[in-house]
Amino acid sequence: MKTSTIAKLIIAFWMVSAPIMAQTGENKVKSLFVYNFIRYIQWPQTEQDVTIGVLGHDADLMAAFNEMASKKTASGGKIIIKEFSNPAESESYHLVFIPASNSKVIRELSNLNKTLIVTEKPGLAKQGSDINFVNQDGKIRFEMNVQKIESTQLKVSSQLKSLAIAI
Repeated sequence: MKTSTIAKLIIAFWMVSAPIMAQTGENKVKSLFVYNFIRYIQWPQTEQDVTIGVLGHDADLMAAFNEMASKKTASGGKIIIKEFSNPAESESYHLVFIPASNSKVIRELSNLNKTLIVTEKPGLAKQGSDINFVNQDGKIRFEMNVQKIESTQLKVSSQLKSLAIAI
């Protein structure tokens, strides 16, 4: 009977932890995508360090972004990750990541000219995001609002554009 109880506990733990582990893995993948966005986009500012702002509080997402930043560089400079809660601060970052839970502010931020806006909720590329993560056939892909991003001061490489789902 003890073996049965232990087996049930293991199954229960797995059922609870599987979505958490999947989310953590997804956050790591998104952080690596963001790193590649940084590599293939030029900002008008000439600073070497790149600052990424994450809107809101998400410990797992921040852990994934901080891990990426600790291992990677941007054109020889550091990648700095900051969490913030006031959308008005968005202009002070090179890239702003807006988790799905904070997506209601997208229209407020859609007019930023020197900041790349990255989101993760279906439909946001059409609502003002520059790049939006989507799940397509179980894989993380990204949409790019080409017209919007071309109206900014950011220069996107043709290689990055060719990998995107154009919106």
